[in-house]
Amino acid sequence: MLDSLVVLKHQRQNLYVCLEDLDFVWDEKNISTASQMWNEGLSVWDMARSFERDIDEVTLLIMDLKRRGRIQDRPGGAWGRRMPLDITAKGCPTC
Repeated sequence: MLDSLVVLKHQRQNLYVCLEDLDFVWDEKNISTASQMWNEGLSVWDMARSFERDIDEVTLLIMDLKRRGRIQDRPGGAWGRRMPLDITAKGCPTC
């Protein structure tokens, strides 16, 4: 029954699932915490460390919250208050 309700945007033959190793599920309590951390100027790297999550998971959460209007642009963007002066090969100043 549900199969007949599924509508694909594009026909697909050889499927590739991107980012399938990431966890996209967040507890609402963590959403509130992430929004607060964002508003306080913490970097996405600091947020990832705090949540013990992959940096990409936090970055995607921030993108989602921004698209939904739950957070706003801020000075420094993903860097927040942190200045990108000591970037390592990974692009993370403290990783």
